[in-house]
Amino acid sequence: MNLDPALLQAAMDAAPQGVVICEARAPDCPVIYANAAMTVLTGYPQTDLVGRPLRVPQGEGRDQGGVQQLRAALHDGSTCRVVLRDQRRDGSTFSNEITLVPLRDATGQVTHFVAFQRDMGAAEPRGDGRDPMSTQSMLAYLRDDKLSGLLRRPYFDELLRRDWSLAQRESRRVSLLLFDLDHFLPYRDVFGRQGADQSFRRIARVVGGCFRRASDLCARFDEDQIAAFSAGVALDQAVKHAETVLGRIRDLAIHHPRSGISRYVTASCGVVSCVPPHDMTVEKLYECALEALRGAKEQGRNQVLGREASNKS
Repeated sequence: MNLDPALLQAAMDAAPQGVVICEARAPDCPVIYANAAMTVLTGYPQTDLVGRPLRVPQGEGRDQGGVQQLRAALHDGSTCRVVLRDQRRDGSTFSNEITLVPLRDATGQVTHFVAFQRDMGAAEPRGDGRDPMSTQSMLAYLRDDKLSGLLRRPYFDELLRRDWSLAQRESRRVSLLLFDLDHFLPYRDVFGRQGADQSFRRIARVVGGCFRRASDLCARFDEDQIAAFSAGVALDQAVKHAETVLGRIRDLAIHHPRSGISRYVTASCGVVSCVPPHDMTVEKLYECALEALRGAKEQGRNQVLGREASNKS
């Protein structure tokens, strides 16, 4: 469902934390939007913020190491979180927590940055008894899929690109696993959207629970698909792990009257692994994983197909 842009802007304007959006492709990353909370946080009116470079801490804050980290993230198109001493327009100082998140277009290019900012001393409950939304809550809204609790695809893509680049530099093996529920459209026809969503939520909880390492990523990849990414895992290990995941999905014993494979909901999985060549892209890794998944489906579903990822067509 596409939300009305006016509704989205109204929501941002009502946010209790400072929110700034800036243009990534223009010199100095000029601000194109600043919400009302930014004027409260900094003392600067919106007219003084919009159209100018993304604001960095003033006064003595300019010499902080975090400022260089923030500027490096703007240059590299990466995510970062820093806490800096900042100065308001009236000269008063405060600890400013800044979380910078890049936004990418369909080709993977960074087009904008969103900067969430909050006064670290302003996190106490308000007098009306309601707690203000924290920066972490706002990030969780952008990061997490509401139904499954897993990462959303755009955030997964961003983290995967970061880890892929690291693996290329360090010549470290990585594995991508793509799970797809078998015959789930007929399941939805029988039990309706609500019933299918409830089942998908249970399955996502099981799959996500199988990827608990700090370096693991797990996301809702598509309507009925879940993707997982693991670093430092060989192909045979990733295949065995995927088989374990499929077994746990079967163990849920979710009745499927139109499966044609089993009495219960099952899944297929395509697994690809490689030490990323420097000329190989994340898009090619996705393509290889989808090919492996299609192979698992063609071989009868309810199984895992693993292969080495490569640049070859």
